[in-house]
Amino acid sequence: MKESRFLHKVKFYFWALLFACYSVAAAGVMIDVLENGDYAHLSQVAVTTVESSPEVRMSSAAQIAAVFRAQSGAPFSTLPPGSTFKVVWPDGSSEYVTVVNPAASDGVEPIPGSQRTAEQNRAEAAAKAAEAALSAQR
Repeated sequence: MKESRFLHKVKFYFWALLFACYSVAAAGVMIDVLENGDYAHLSQVAVTTVESSPEVRMSSAAQIAAVFRAQSGAPFSTLPPGSTFKVVWPDGSSEYVTVVNPAASDGVEPIPGSQRTAEQNRAEAAAKAAEAALSAQR
């Protein structure tokens, strides 16, 4: 009887821990260059948009990731390889990038198809605001 209860508890805590870890991993990181002045002054970042060449975007995103790591409380565990984060460029365009090598100057890669122009982001934000306004009226 005690073994059965113990096994039940182990299974419960295993699934609870798995769910918690998945939730944290899925939360992701978004770095908004427009809102946060810590990134806008970086040499590569100031002139980058989703229309820039992939090399420029990779270099800019790597600079952003390096500053983000340096400002975090745990720089060696923040944005490890395989991490994905969203970058909102100074013009309002955005894209998702993946960290492949935190030590390299070009250690991030843009995720193909994730690029959104500033106009697309504004239209999406306006649609979400309109939807929220409609649901608030109900």
